[in-house]
Amino acid sequence: MTDRTEQAEPITPGATTDPCASCTLADARAGQQFVVTCVGDPGARVTALRFGMAEGACIDCTARIPAGPIVLRSGRQEIAVGRELAKLIDVRRLPEAK
Repeated sequence: MTDRTEQAEPITPGATTDPCASCTLADARAGQQFVVTCVGDPGARVTALRFGMAEGACIDCTARIPAGPIVLRSGRQEIAVGRELAKLIDVRRLPEAK
């Protein structure tokens, strides 16, 4: 019989405990700001580029419609992104302004 005790990983100084530090746009909530980190799917990348969401772009989530799209502000435009596309766009949440 083996001992299966689990140890918590130590928290390094400056490390984030935010579960959405790296997630997809489908996880976005209104009022949060993100930077696009990766769009892996080629078709999704083309669509994201058309919307002004290239890798490195900063975007704001303005609304999350129940069972509907995620409404985002990218630059001077506001767009509604469907959930399926949002699942293909990896983002990193930015810290809230104080």
